[in-house]
Amino acid sequence: MEIIEAPFPFVTLSIAVPALFALGVLYLSQKHVKILGVLGSLITFFISLIVLYLFDYSRAGSVQFYEEYLILEELGVKLSLGIDGLSLIMYLLTTLVSLVAILWSIRDHQISTRLREYFFAFLLSESFLIGVFTSFDLIVFFVFYELTLLPMFFAIGIWGYKLRLYSAYKFFIYIFVSSLFLLLGVATAVVLNYQKTGSFSFSYFDLLKADFSGTAGLLLFVLFFIAFAVKTPLVPFHTWLPDAHGEAPTAGSVVLAAILLKMGTYALVRFNIGLFPEATLKLMPYLVSIGIITILYASWMTIVQNNVKRFVAYSSVSHMGFIVTAMFLLNREGMKASVIEMFAHGMTSASLFMIAGFIYNRLHTFNMNSLRGSVKFMPLFAVIVALTAFASMGLPGGSSFWGKFLTVLSAKEYGTKLALLVLGGAFFSAAYVLYMLKTLFLDVREESILIHFTDIRGYKLLSFLLLLIPILLIGFFPHLFFGMFVEATDLILKRFINLG
Repeated sequence: MEIIEAPFPFVTLSIAVPALFALGVLYLSQKHVKILGVLGSLITFFISLIVLYLFDYSRAGSVQFYEEYLILEELGVKLSLGIDGLSLIMYLLTTLVSLVAILWSIRDHQISTRLREYFFAFLLSESFLIGVFTSFDLIVFFVFYELTLLPMFFAIGIWGYKLRLYSAYKFFIYIFVSSLFLLLGVATAVVLNYQKTGSFSFSYFDLLKADFSGTAGLLLFVLFFIAFAVKTPLVPFHTWLPDAHGEAPTAGSVVLAAILLKMGTYALVRFNIGLFPEATLKLMPYLVSIGIITILYASWMTIVQNNVKRFVAYSSVSHMGFIVTAMFLLNREGMKASVIEMFAHGMTSASLFMIAGFIYNRLHTFNMNSLRGSVKFMPLFAVIVALTAFASMGLPGGSSFWGKFLTVLSAKEYGTKLALLVLGGAFFSAAYVLYMLKTLFLDVREESILIHFTDIRGYKLLSFLLLLIPILLIGFFPHLFFGMFVEATDLILKRFINLG
């Protein structure tokens, strides 16, 4: 893998800026908290746009803007930061959604107390998330991966709804315990590599050259997989997610669904498939089966939900099933489907949770039966709901269309039965979205209070527009996004050429 040194430390700056603004939020006057929060995330987003512009797309498989700082010489631990095509699209997702979450929080009536701590948590979360997607040292990756737990734990536990403490602790325990498997896997991989090479290294580039074959490779794959399957989450490791989403504040659900879940799917591609190709190939039928079971089970659970936030949470689990099924089909179309759906779902899930939050601010309930006809008197908001729903459903022109279409196309390479199973999952995902649209648009609600609802405006409208623009861009100009990461994922797939 080619490494290109950074002409300027853009990645370090991306991590440092929100962290510095987070400290500023704690120590400056409370009346400036919201301004600092927006400014910190906005500057970070502009840095990501500069990186997007300067990125060399003809060498998207190489690690660009690379920086390396020695941390612990005895163990070879280095702060290795860089961006290849796969990291780039996750990095852009992080900075955009973080900005949207903070903009939404400015006028969120639920966020009225402890503003310093609130914006501190979200800015710090952005720093840690950027570290996850740009780290090429496994122990540094693990540290950032673990640190993302803390801001979300406090966001749910302090600013969540009635069962916030139960949901926060459940979220923390699930992710923390599963991360121990990752730590054991990293330590085992490094020791095995040390026994063969005589040098300690946590570098992703060094471990790519290692031979993790046979039983050792299978064991390592399983250790990494358990950690990332819980984070993603996949059935049966998913039960923390509906609770966490159901009780989290709107911005917390936005960050959790759009970015934190993608840490798991990104890591499955980067580490499980990238480092352990032989084990991946052996376990492929089981992994694809887990993905399809996740699609079908979560889709069915989505349809029967009465709480709109849990409805969107289970729909997210279903989409994760599509992403995982596609990546473990181990062909070019499947990998393209998986990564584009990571970004697409980030946009639509964030928008869906904001829709739920906006309606809650009007009706003070998440009960589906109470939401009947609730968007009829808000025409601009109704358009946003329709565009988001159709994009999530996978209609042509929507952001999720390419992920689902390419997954079906990829599955067809292995047989019609597999393609029909994936297609069945796509049908169920369309069914539950149509049920939501029927409830919001077509069902009759007698209370005349709906007439007095004000339509969406201000910061909340801006937050939706920042998501709808990329949603439409993915739908109509997918090549713009494929150009970012396809070369990087092709390099990962090349590791299977001599194994197939």
